[in-house]
Amino acid sequence: MTRAASADLSRREFVKAAGLVVAASAIATSATGCAPAAKRAVATPSSAFGKDSSMDKRILVTYATRNGSTVGVAEAIGESLGRRGFRVDVKPAKDGPSMKGYDAVVMGSAVNGGQWLPEAVELAQARHESLVGVPVALFCVHIMNLGDDEKSTRNRLAYLDAVRPLLKPVDEAFFAGKADVESQPWLARFVYRAFKIGPEGDARDWKRIRGWAEGLRV
Repeated sequence: MTRAASADLSRREFVKAAGLVVAASAIATSATGCAPAAKRAVATPSSAFGKDSSMDKRILVTYATRNGSTVGVAEAIGESLGRRGFRVDVKPAKDGPSMKGYDAVVMGSAVNGGQWLPEAVELAQARHESLVGVPVALFCVHIMNLGDDEKSTRNRLAYLDAVRPLLKPVDEAFFAGKADVESQPWLARFVYRAFKIGPEGDARDWKRIRGWAEGLRV
């Protein structure tokens, strides 16, 4: 390859990389619930599922979100575990829920910048010692790296690099989120579609989400 050709290739790679950054920051974060907080207030409710009995195993499902799509995922997981006979509490990570008294914990977060949201990471760091000997399962809600190819799989697994060593999960799951492409600036829309960064609209697969919870060993 000539020097000129190499330079031209480098320029194209730079333009592509820059475009991906623009789209990722504007759309991919919004897709997983990570749009700027000033855009709108997002409800982060707590909920409970299953029987309220001292004889039932208690499970905590805690989540971190920005735009709200992860709330629905956490509630679907909690509802499915409740139907299995467990007493399930679903609580937002930003409230710093205690892990005491639970027989198992499910922790999840939207993905921003290639990792969990800060409040989810901070909760894992603050509570990991109390979870020694407790089954912990993790899930991510994201819009990029959804494919089955080696690169997507590698990038997807890296989302949990900050918390996996702390929590030593018994299981991990990666779920597609939502991509509100039309609400983004035109450049972000163009790049997102041109480079096929991810699906548009609500890509949450409820059957897969509930199926994971139904088969979870906790």
